[in-house]
Amino acid sequence: MLKIKKTRLLGICLLAASFCGLSPKANAIDLTQSYYKAIGYNPSYLSSTYQYKASQTYKMQGLSYLLPQISLSANRSKYDFRTAPYYYANYMANTISLNAQQYLFNLSSFAMFKELNTKAKMGEYQFKDADQQTIYNVAQSYFDVLSALDQINLTKMEKKAAHEDLVLAQKLYKAGEATLVDVDDAQSRYDITSAKLIQAQNKLDIALTKFKAIVGIMPRSISPFKDDISFKFPTPSKLDDWIELAKQNSPVIKYYEQNVNYYKQDLTKAIGDQLPSVALIASYTYTNTNSYIQTQTIKYASIGIQINVPIFNGGNSIARIDEAHYRVKQAQMDKENYQNNITSSVTEAFLNVSSDISKIDSLRIAKKAAQTALKANYMGLKAGIKTIADVINAQKQLYDVENQLLNAKYSYITDMFKLKYYSGVLSKDDIDFFNAYLAPSSELIVSNN
Repeated sequence: MLKIKKTRLLGICLLAASFCGLSPKANAIDLTQSYYKAIGYNPSYLSSTYQYKASQTYKMQGLSYLLPQISLSANRSKYDFRTAPYYYANYMANTISLNAQQYLFNLSSFAMFKELNTKAKMGEYQFKDADQQTIYNVAQSYFDVLSALDQINLTKMEKKAAHEDLVLAQKLYKAGEATLVDVDDAQSRYDITSAKLIQAQNKLDIALTKFKAIVGIMPRSISPFKDDISFKFPTPSKLDDWIELAKQNSPVIKYYEQNVNYYKQDLTKAIGDQLPSVALIASYTYTNTNSYIQTQTIKYASIGIQINVPIFNGGNSIARIDEAHYRVKQAQMDKENYQNNITSSVTEAFLNVSSDISKIDSLRIAKKAAQTALKANYMGLKAGIKTIADVINAQKQLYDVENQLLNAKYSYITDMFKLKYYSGVLSKDDIDFFNAYLAPSSELIVSNN
């Protein structure tokens, strides 16, 4: 019986601690650094900042509907009469007029004031959502790259172990202690891991492309996870509390609530367009003409009340009121629909986090069991009571468990960010919190080799 190296078995059992690519940290980018780079580069985020600034001008635009409207006009015209009574003399007419108007009652103007202030609030909530979306996208892209790198390193180790098993199976076959089927099984296992490595590299290339699109750089290396991560249950610990948190904090829910208010004000404006308006008007005029006749230069001021009463405009106002009624109903349904969607998303994310924690705990136990089983199969192979196929199957089971555990850890991170994003409480503090999960003294090299 061929002797099996103990160092090889030890290396497999300590799989998580022996990922390739780790080195003392030089210029590794971490999650916090990625976030700061993203907010200084990402076109989508920068667009949202300009959208926010533009939306805040609605406050002043709305106020303008309540403030006095003042205008100054000047006219200088030459009158050259060709046919006219004798007292029509050619002259240069000069007129300067200063006019002011202040509405005392105009329901439409007041509705526009409130409508535009509502649009400003909607812009604030849009920006808050864009900010949280950026945080989520940065975290997702960062951990996608880290997950792909870990997957490559795990697959490389699996491929190396599969190659060693293939060599061992060939030696046992030559020694008459294994069958050709055992060699074929080992070869198949090696080929499968080679294909998995290609797939893992493709996953990394895609993840890096998305990372660069969001953050603006192609990282040379990134900070990996620490070894002693604690995967904690989210706080608060009850689903109903998270749903309530979402209703109170989700910027998108707040946006749809303001959208309802916007259309209510639009309805008020449509009604106001059919009501009388009352305005205080004043003017000051400087002129030397009256009905085309030159006069002595005169200056006069006037002040008064102007009432405007709409009577009939072809039915447009009635149609506008009907439209505004339906728009309010539509906005209310949109709000209710999104509230239902957000409740569903929060519920799914919360349950996924709970499931991730349970899976991580179970897979950690399964990993120890798989390591023990692999060790026992190697010992059985040495004793002649196990075959190389048994070893290959045990090894496959260990790597399958390792792969599931790796995916469960990253699923936990992703689902935690989703839970906080859908609940409307995702912030820069969460970037810093999960950045503490990373090892500041190590780096994982981004390599295409």
